[in-house]
Amino acid sequence: MIRESTLEVLGDFPCFPQEVVRLEQSQARTPIAEAVGAGPAHRAFIEALPAEWQADAAVEIFSRLLYLKEGWYPLGPHYHFDWGGQTAIDGKRVETLMVLLGGGSQTEFILGPLEHLEPEAEQKGGLPLRTPALQSSMRRMGARPSWDEQVEAGLRACALRRWHLEPQKLVLFDNWTLHRACPASTAGWRVLIRAIRGLANREVVDHGPAASFAGAAPRRGGGVYGNLGRFTTCRNGFIPVTDEERARYEPYRDGGRT
Repeated sequence: MIRESTLEVLGDFPCFPQEVVRLEQSQARTPIAEAVGAGPAHRAFIEALPAEWQADAAVEIFSRLLYLKEGWYPLGPHYHFDWGGQTAIDGKRVETLMVLLGGGSQTEFILGPLEHLEPEAEQKGGLPLRTPALQSSMRRMGARPSWDEQVEAGLRACALRRWHLEPQKLVLFDNWTLHRACPASTAGWRVLIRAIRGLANREVVDHGPAASFAGAAPRRGGGVYGNLGRFTTCRNGFIPVTDEERARYEPYRDGGRT
C-alpha cells in the first residue's frame, strides 16, 4: 500500500526568547481550555489555531519542554509516525498542527510516497507477509519497522525529499507523515507545541499519586490527563552503540549533570 507522507507550512509564528520558552508548561494531551494557561507561547499557539480547531472539544494540546546540550536528541532518532500510524475512530486522519520554539533540534521530515504493509495481508507463521520492496527495508525491533533503507533509496531516486522543521513555522501533518528527531546543533531550551485532532480517546490507567495531583483534568473514557503542569522530559529509547554515541550520551548516565 502506497501512502503519501505530507506536510504543509501554514505560516509564521511569533518568536519567543529563551527566558520565556524555559518557563512554558509541558502539556500531555490536555484540553484547550486547560492548556491556554501553560504560558504565553501556548496561549499564542492556541489563538493561532483555525476557528474549527478551537471550537472542536476533541482537540488536545500535547507539548514537551526540554533543555538540550549540543549533540543531544529530544528522543530516540528513529523514523516513525505519530500515534503509530493509527487512524481515528471514524477512519479519518489524525491531524497535527505544530510549532517549534528554540531551534537547536529541528525534526527531519521525509516527504513523498512510502510503501506500507497491507493491513489485510495474508498471515504466515503469525507474521504479516511483506512485499519485496519492503522486505529489505524493514527489520524487527519489537513491532517497530525500520524505514532507513526505503528512505535512502527514495532519496537517491528523487522520489522522496527531506525537510527540516524550522522554528516559528506553523505546520500541518498527519499520522502518515514520516519523521525523526535530530541532534541539537546548539544548547538551549526547546518547546514543541502540538494540537491534535481526531485521535481516539483511550482509557488512562491509574498511575497512583502522580495522576491525582491538584489540577489533573478528567479524561473522556475514564482516568485523568497525566503529566499536567511544568515538567521536562527526554524520552530516549535509543541505545548508544558507537564510541561517538556513547560519549554523546554520557551526560544522561552520570546523574543528569548539565
